[in-house]
Amino acid sequence: MKNLLLTVLGALPLLAQAQAPAGKFVLQGKVASPKVTKAYLRYTVDERRVVDSAVVKRGAFQFQGALATPVAAYLTLSHSGTSLAKSRDMAPLYLEPGTLKLTTPDSASKVAIKGSALNTSAAQLQTQLKPLDKEYKALMREYVAGRNANLEAAALDKIEARADANEEAQREIKYAYLTAHPDDPFNLFLLPQAVGYAPEAKNYATRFAALSPRLRATPQGQRIADKIKQLERVAVGATAPDFTQNTPDGKPLTLSSLRGQYVLIDFWASWCGPCRQENPNVVKAYTAYKDKGFTVLGVSLDRENGREAWLKAIEKDGLAWHQVSDLKFWQNDVAKEYGVQAIPQNFLLDPNGKIVAVNLRGDKLQATLSQLFSQAK
Repeated sequence: MKNLLLTVLGALPLLAQAQAPAGKFVLQGKVASPKVTKAYLRYTVDERRVVDSAVVKRGAFQFQGALATPVAAYLTLSHSGTSLAKSRDMAPLYLEPGTLKLTTPDSASKVAIKGSALNTSAAQLQTQLKPLDKEYKALMREYVAGRNANLEAAALDKIEARADANEEAQREIKYAYLTAHPDDPFNLFLLPQAVGYAPEAKNYATRFAALSPRLRATPQGQRIADKIKQLERVAVGATAPDFTQNTPDGKPLTLSSLRGQYVLIDFWASWCGPCRQENPNVVKAYTAYKDKGFTVLGVSLDRENGREAWLKAIEKDGLAWHQVSDLKFWQNDVAKEYGVQAIPQNFLLDPNGKIVAVNLRGDKLQATLSQLFSQAK
């Protein structure tokens, strides 16, 4: 039950370049409701995060900026002076060189965009996904309400299973779109979304190979190819890349020093709610198998100013195993080496340092360890 990750990749557009200089975009917006007072636009260019704003005057607003190739973006509309931090009226869209014309009666979710082939393709797919998306949001509300009401774990698990099935159904629709439109530049955005936040390298490579040679040859296509190569280096069967980071007391610890036992590399952070919820499962597995040849190496994605929070979380959650971090947040060197885009995420290594399983959540970790140690007898 994870939100699908929107990866910032793009494809060179074929249309929508006539009204603005090459390398620039203009987004012209019109909104009918007088309650919408400000618009915000967020996107990333060359790893630089851009947050722009525009005042809505007489129902109109405009954004412009430099853009060599398309990027994914988020549009947020502020109602009656609500700040960006408190505004919940937002929707994804795609920016590409040229002039894009946007209209909406009263909210970001009702936006219609002209002058953009990418947004047209996205809208076409969203029409297919809409019923499932509505169901998924209802399941999320049901899950949160149940958790707040202290619903039994078994009941929450059933809701989560339905949400997982919904996500899989959405994924299949996206795969079908990829297959039906192999030369659509939108696929360079869609493919990373479809494979998920922790994709399996073989599946990713197979889906990528089905795209047209033209798309695969674009700079954005080459980024996906590079990502696949990175995933292959940390796929099941590969030897886990060695690394060294400091423990909480400042001493370097090297992964290979733990050879001779099963090791779970566990990527987490003190600020990550799902990680903290998952920690009891890891504690349970560690307690059961720590004397049988199993240990855990926690790699924290905490920030430099979050050191104290990291240490407090270790103590509060009872994490009695090895912990390391460079306190670089998402720029953690080990996380980047292992292609980690969301947490919690983990890799289980055998005593020789080979990856034997990935992303073991809930009871799956203990079940996998039980099977491995039974085979070793």
